[in-house]
Amino acid sequence: RIWNIATSIYYKARGIPWRPHSLPANVCFVGITFHHMKKRSGHLVYASVAQAYSTDVEPFALKGASINHEQKRDRQPYLNETQSQSLLEDLLREYEKRAGVKPDRVVIHKTTTFQEEEVEGFESAAQDVVPKIDMIWLRSTPFRIVRKGQEEPWRGTLCSFDDKHYLFTSGYVPWWNEYPGAHIPAPVEIGSAKPTDMEERSKEIMALTKMNWNSSDGIGSLPITLMFARRVGE
Repeated sequence: RIWNIATSIYYKARGIPWRPHSLPANVCFVGITFHHMKKRSGHLVYASVAQAYSTDVEPFALKGASINHEQKRDRQPYLNETQSQSLLEDLLREYEKRAGVKPDRVVIHKTTTFQEEEVEGFESAAQDVVPKIDMIWLRSTPFRIVRKGQEEPWRGTLCSFDDKHYLFTSGYVPWWNEYPGAHIPAPVEIGSAKPTDMEERSKEIMALTKMNWNSSDGIGSLPITLMFARRVGE
């Protein structure tokens, strides 16, 4: 109780409770999510929200384009090339305004796979501005593994099979000597729109799951990029 109260008061007093030590400097991590929104006319659209996080600037969120309800593929909404380019340009502009410099790299997180139009739009926005861009998607999965013995799969375990990658963002925590969960831990499936080092991207995701300052728990199942984008959208 003392830990929860002290952490809450410190954060509300504009203190930063903890910082990641393993994330590279001047990298902008972005989470993009989609949310139902009803217009005055009664039409249903999707609102896109982007949450940016970096070790160099305070986190910030931007509202992207409103997407027609019919703009879906595989039953999932997506950004067209113009919308994705405009959203990333706004993010890069805001990042430079806050940090004073352009980011060295941008990492985009989504909970749906990247469509061709999104890839082209993001790459167009990053061209001649950011040296490197990674586009990583994460989604829930019914996949499970069970370890021999009494311990659940360790948090941070990465299972790779050919081109499929499963990351346990929840699981047994050795330095707590327990698994802080009620059910068998389920990994998230992760993938990339372009070739990249998935082990390094997994380490970044793991670091970002520890950055929810609105909770004194210290760890979460999703990176802060997607978690906050969801909350802002709601």
